[in-house]
Amino acid sequence: MAPSCPSPSPLPCATFPPPISAPGTAVESAAPDVHGPRMQERSKGETVALVAAARAGDENAQRRLIHAYQERIATFVYTLIGSTADIDDVTQQVLLRMLGSLPQLRDDTRFEAWLFRLTRNACISHLRRARWRRFFSPLEENHTETVAAPPDYDPTLADALRHALQQLSETDRAILALAADGRSHAEMQQSLGKSLAAIKVMLHRARERLKNHYHSLDHD
Repeated sequence: MAPSCPSPSPLPCATFPPPISAPGTAVESAAPDVHGPRMQERSKGETVALVAAARAGDENAQRRLIHAYQERIATFVYTLIGSTADIDDVTQQVLLRMLGSLPQLRDDTRFEAWLFRLTRNACISHLRRARWRRFFSPLEENHTETVAAPPDYDPTLADALRHALQQLSETDRAILALAADGRSHAEMQQSLGKSLAAIKVMLHRARERLKNHYHSLDHD
């Protein structure tokens, strides 16, 4: 898909990076570790300052905010909808909604939880509009050719994991995606709107279901 400026857009086209070709590769390489490490750290103070500046209309801050979160949003979107064809569109919709909704964010320290909740809601709306009965569709044959795989990438492992994820509910995949992104239990609580005790139980059960589905595929 050729790079394009979303329309209508409150910002110049230059604000938006080129479309993400295939974040599925990143998901495949990182997904086996559902406890995954947090991605590149940004201090809470820096994030709060960036969010405040973006809300005030600072285009440079808006660009930095988009660049800081685009890949993470795209990976989260892929985990939930499973279609490489729709990642760019849904991700850009989320980014536009993020910028347009910043004035409604009451607590800037909770920006990331708010953003992931925004992304999850966008994915659910997308799936409902498309009336998909399955959350994952097979990847295109040339998918792994779009982005170079990391040296330790194991296509057999990634394929087995992808099929195991297909068996999980949207809620299970959402909480595993947050865990893989390094979210704390408290952050998951804010993103999913559940109690802390419920989050711990949900995460444990989601991991157990993923392992069970994965091992059943491994022994088929």
